[in-house]
Amino acid sequence: MAWCECDGQHCRAGWRRRYNERMSDLRPPQSPLTWSQLLGTGAGKLFRRAKGTPERNQRWFHGLRAGTGAFWQTVRHTLHLLFLEVSGVVFLTFTVVVAGAFLREWHKYTMHQSGVERVVVAGALSAMFFYFGLSSFWRASRKRSGSS
Repeated sequence: MAWCECDGQHCRAGWRRRYNERMSDLRPPQSPLTWSQLLGTGAGKLFRRAKGTPERNQRWFHGLRAGTGAFWQTVRHTLHLLFLEVSGVVFLTFTVVVAGAFLREWHKYTMHQSGVERVVVAGALSAMFFYFGLSSFWRASRKRSGSS
């Protein structure tokens, strides 16, 4: 039996205590966990959980796929509405520009300085851009209300 320093008597645990005290002096101080170590332990937990039973995994992955599918469908719907409205604004802006050209050509035509074909082309382009702009807004409003 070894001599115990705690109470001055012989005991069996004394040598272990002294051994552990000496070894703790040799060990470097333990640093706190880094982010990579924390993420690594979390990834291991996630892997063990995901590795579980096939039925549970299938339910979990189907739920994840359904949730992300619903999210992306909403994002896609919103972006499509935005595209329709922005293209409508662009077409109506082109309408204003081409309508100004139509008016210039009309005044030149009334003063016999240009031919009728330039007036017809400017008028047709203006009408076409006006139709595209209005139809784009109309499609956006139909899509927003859910009728199509």
